[in-house]
Amino acid sequence: MENANPLDKRSFILGMVTAFSECVAAGCKQLAFSPPLTHGDYLLVSEEACDIIRKHGLLSWHEENLDRPETARVEWILIAGRQETIDAYTALRAQGFSPMDSLRPFSELLSYRPERSIRTGYDAYRTLFPE
Repeated sequence: MENANPLDKRSFILGMVTAFSECVAAGCKQLAFSPPLTHGDYLLVSEEACDIIRKHGLLSWHEENLDRPETARVEWILIAGRQETIDAYTALRAQGFSPMDSLRPFSELLSYRPERSIRTGYDAYRTLFPE
């Protein structure tokens, strides 16, 4: 989305944040990430994205991935229903694990619970990536 129209990019990001928030609020996931954001993208959407997350009764946490070289750095907004989930995520990060290297250490937090599934835009998004 590097050369995307800023309005299209903003709409895409906010749409994904809405879908992920719906999944977390419904209990389908404990934790979700916004799409990876450049710093400019974060500034473009952060206020609205965090407002969407709050309106779903959820918590947000901003991560800048400062452990990456500046040219490879992305940012995202974590979406969680409970502070304990964010604390578990940050504890794994403090141990040196990074979701940019592998999602495996985060799999319990990020796992999708089909038994609690709801139909959202997240379902369409999931089909873009193999299991």
